[in-house]
Amino acid sequence: MIKKLISKKIILFSAASIFILALVFVIYTFSIIYHGVKTACLKAQNEYQEDCIDSLIKYVQSDEHSFKERNTAIWALGQLADKKALPLLQSLYTGEDSVKDPLNKAVSQYELKKAITWCEKGNATSWMYRNRDTWSMQN
Repeated sequence: MIKKLISKKIILFSAASIFILALVFVIYTFSIIYHGVKTACLKAQNEYQEDCIDSLIKYVQSDEHSFKERNTAIWALGQLADKKALPLLQSLYTGEDSVKDPLNKAVSQYELKKAITWCEKGNATSWMYRNRDTWSMQN
């Protein structure tokens, strides 16, 4: 009887510990994604002085930025999942299904495909950016 009680407590403690670790991991991951999107948005806004989506669109279109920077902006547009970005993303997408392209060699078809899908269907993180109009360089 005592062994069963101890065994149940160990199982309960283990399950609670796993749940807490998983929750911390999810919160940490969402925090990193949020920070990456915010950084990309503010960088583009600093240059183009428009709202986040329009600034990121112009950033992607500019040949003055490296492919890596442009691919980061594409990723951010996908995370934001705003349909306003679809025309640009679709115009850059060739339809080639390739393995992940090197992010510093070309506009990544892999990132474009993900971003298009997220803009069309939404994603698990787009809810986090409802306050993006309040972002500023001071935050």
